Amino acid sequence: MPPVPESVDHSRIDFRRYYFYATVLNVPPILFMYPLRTVRLLQQSKVSGPVSNSVYKVIKNVHKKNGIQALFAGATIYTTGVTTTKILQFATYDYAAQKIKENRYFGFPILKDSKVLSGVLGTFSAIITTFFIVPFDMISQQITIAKAGTLPNASDIPLYVTGSTEPLEKPRPMTITQSLQAQFKQEGFRFLFRGYFATLLSTGPFFAAYFPAYEISRVWIKDNIDYIREIQAARRPNPNPFPPRSSHQFLISSLAGSMASVAAVVASSPFDMVKTRIQTEQRLQPTNASGIKLPLPSLKWIDLFKDVWKKEGLMAFFSGTKARAIRAIPGGALNFLIFDFVRSKSLKEVVPVSVHVDRQEMLETLFALDRQFQGTSTDDRDQSLLLTTEDGDVADAQPLMGPVPGLDTLSSEAEAAQKLQDEGPEQLPPIMMQQEH
Repeated sequence: MPPVPESVDHSRIDFRRYYFYATVLNVPPILFMYPLRTVRLLQQSKVSGPVSNSVYKVIKNVHKKNGIQALFAGATIYTTGVTTTKILQFATYDYAAQKIKENRYFGFPILKDSKVLSGVLGTFSAIITTFFIVPFDMISQQITIAKAGTLPNASDIPLYVTGSTEPLEKPRPMTITQSLQAQFKQEGFRFLFRGYFATLLSTGPFFAAYFPAYEISRVWIKDNIDYIREIQAARRPNPNPFPPRSSHQFLISSLAGSMASVAAVVASSPFDMVKTRIQTEQRLQPTNASGIKLPLPSLKWIDLFKDVWKKEGLMAFFSGTKARAIRAIPGGALNFLIFDFVRSKSLKEVVPVSVHVDRQEMLETLFALDRQFQGTSTDDRDQSLLLTTEDGDVADAQPLMGPVPGLDTLSSEAEAAQKLQDEGPEQLPPIMMQQEH
């Protein structure tokens, strides 16, 4: 889970390590859960033919007709895109969190609430990085539908134009590569970003629910764990309470991540279904028997949304939700655990300058007192006279009213150290650096 700014007050991220660990650890969970993505795409798409609502039956049917490799069709492209996007998203989150904290929340007190801040930063980082995932998502979905669909080759499906009464020219058979090339030639770079606005509409609700749900779940789970331990301690002192302290953070991150993912899936399902319909449409421009090109059907999200609502009803917007939820439960737990680990391995601890200033003052005071006591202890006669003085000698005594050696530079040293507030520990005076090492 990306940290709320309070947890990174005095840390900076080494993004080279951040990217390395995130790339290595993020790939296996994506590949392991990919068949469930295939099921979701087949259930949401129209071009794959009738599909069962049972996750098990869809997997069994795809395996029987197209082989086990069909369940992983498009996985390479999708994994590349998702891994890159997740790294950018979480890095954007952490960087924005640091900047907001450094700038004192830009004058918005509401951002001090961790749940509000998590929702804002999560949505912001997801929207920023959506641009990078759409082309990978677009191509991988078309490959999945073509190779894992219930029909032999989805690219061979004839296209129909609403309102046209002229016979359409039968499309020639083509591979998925040829289909992608033909669509790219027909639409240009817009083809790669087909469904971009629908993706934004899906991403917004997903992450707006995802991060606040994680924060709420995390606090709730932690409170319940503490409550269980209090009950155990009241009954009998136990040095090894349940759950074990070693797995404390593991339980919180995994359970909260799973609960947050389910909440996000439900919130984003309608527009996720619309996005899938737009991106899996193999829209090759049809021609009639005379060779005249006919207009392409609309793929605007609002038109498709209205069409699904009118013809298929409300529940159609939640097609594939079961597969998404099953994938989200372990996926959400692994997601947060991985990035908690990645962030912990990537933080560079920086001691606050205020701590250095306090330490400097303390050391200078101790050094001054040490010199004072060393000076008074060198003269045994004066020390003896001081210990045996009588009332009559008090008038002749000279009080120590002069400046204490070493303390005259204390205030100037503290002020100089305070000026280093924005310069970091590398600029500290030599005594500070020696103490740090």
